[in-house]
Amino acid sequence: MFEALLQFFVRLLPKPLKAIYDRYEEQIVYIYYGVLTTVVNTIVQFGMEFVLLAHVNWSPRVENFLSTAVAWIAAVMFAFYVNKKYVFKSKTNSTKQLMWELWTFISARLLSGAMQIGIMQLGVPLYMKDPNGNGEEKILWIYLIFFFVQQVLVTLANYFLSKFIIFNKKNSAPDEK
Repeated sequence: MFEALLQFFVRLLPKPLKAIYDRYEEQIVYIYYGVLTTVVNTIVQFGMEFVLLAHVNWSPRVENFLSTAVAWIAAVMFAFYVNKKYVFKSKTNSTKQLMWELWTFISARLLSGAMQIGIMQLGVPLYMKDPNGNGEEKILWIYLIFFFVQQVLVTLANYFLSKFIIFNKKNSAPDEK
């Protein structure tokens, strides 16, 4: 579905823009699916924040940690599929190769996921305030700054790890004999 939508818009491009697309196809497709991965992450993150805010009375750090972690898991599952199939067009000849890609992808995403959680946790004291001593209130614009900064940094880290390590055929696991 997402690939068909992308190809529909590519067909509409005038020749000069189509030439740019052809030259930078991998990066453009990565950005396209990165945006979709960010949409998945954002929907899950804010959905979890809403559910936890409405139904749970935990500390902001715990709520933020859970929201960010669940959003990360959903985004990683989506990202592995689209990166393998559409961005890097990786074909595996064996279960061993597939498991190697999955393992290295998850390992790299654990590293970038820790970076994502760390950035969000650094921001908690800045975007939580206690105006009257009656509880805490979230300052949304500071939260959004931290959220989008971590998204950009995580996306860049993930591209380089995927391109040069995970889906790089030179680094792949050998075929099963």
